[in-house]
Amino acid sequence: MTTVADEEILDEVLSRPFSYVSTEGAVWRSAAERLRYVRDERKSHLLVISAGQPVGAVSWSPGQTPGFFRIGLVSCRDETWTPVLVDRAVRRAMALLTRAAEVQRVELLTPTYNDVFLEYLTDCAGFEVEGVLRDRFFLDGRYWPGVVCCADLREFAPQGAVEPAGRQELLDRLRKKALEDLAHAHHDMWSA
Repeated sequence: MTTVADEEILDEVLSRPFSYVSTEGAVWRSAAERLRYVRDERKSHLLVISAGQPVGAVSWSPGQTPGFFRIGLVSCRDETWTPVLVDRAVRRAMALLTRAAEVQRVELLTPTYNDVFLEYLTDCAGFEVEGVLRDRFFLDGRYWPGVVCCADLREFAPQGAVEPAGRQELLDRLRKKALEDLAHAHHDMWSA
């Protein structure tokens, strides 16, 4: 989030407690809890806008282990979400995440009642299903399993990212200059 307006939109998205598309299940947050969620410096959020209206957000946060992240989706307009929109939103979020952090593992947990996300996972090569957690989510008077997935980071690697020509030569020249400058500074310091 970069602006107060973005924070307000995310607060609106989070204020909808019930969604069949949100990966975290049904969550009721007070205004104070939503504010903490929005302003949590450990979390990053990508607002998802469709036809000029906010429909949700993709959020990610680091785990305790370096290089480990959790990613999730929050919806405020379930009828708008399709597997194609999920794919675009997740790919954009993964691009931001992998460019800004050293990533070893990205994990996703989604309830099995989330038909849109399950269809996305079925069609997408970007996530590998690692397991099923029994009775992980509660909705509509019953418990539902959760599906644990891990991102195939190669699937989300930036396309066409090429090292600039001559980069190694430039780095070698910079290293040589740094050594010369340090040697010169060392000599001047001990000559005085």
